[in-house]
Amino acid sequence: MSSGFISESEILEARRRRQEEWEKVRTEDQPKEAPEEAYDTRPLYQRLEEQRMKKEAEYEEAHKLKNMIRGLDDDEVGFLDLVERTKAEVAQQISIEEQKEMKEFRERVSSLAESEELSRLRAQLAPTKAPPTQHNRNKLEGVVVRKRKASEVEDSGPPTKNGVNDKCTDKRDLLGRRSDQADKKKDDDKN
Repeated sequence: MSSGFISESEILEARRRRQEEWEKVRTEDQPKEAPEEAYDTRPLYQRLEEQRMKKEAEYEEAHKLKNMIRGLDDDEVGFLDLVERTKAEVAQQISIEEQKEMKEFRERVSSLAESEELSRLRAQLAPTKAPPTQHNRNKLEGVVVRKRKASEVEDSGPPTKNGVNDKCTDKRDLLGRRSDQADKKKDDDKN
């Protein structure tokens, strides 16, 4: 176990090695003899406390928030600018396409409205009565016009619903067919 003391020969040997190293790095304007190391006369507790404080200060400085955040370098700034420009171009392209589609839609709506207006005007200007067709002739084919007697015209009275006299409709409907009651009477008369 060592006692913590050093001998004079060890001190001389250390001084000689320090002088040799000094000779290697010394310049002309520096002294020939190596300067002595400054001896700290403070107690060991104070020296250790100072070293501990220095280490804590270095650690805190290294881990401060402002040291955690670093600035962007030129490559990163260039990349972010490129991304931003690309996004702006895409957004502009989308906007242009939307405007184009809206314009086409408005044109289609206006042309459709114009065509509907045109067809409506043509329908209004066209003659309202169409010439009788084959279908209209078929409706009137079975109609039999019966001459009325003067006494029937006087007894008929005022017309009822839709301007048609009920007495006329009893025997035949508007298309000239016999009504159900008239058909029954006719069948009874035959029997």
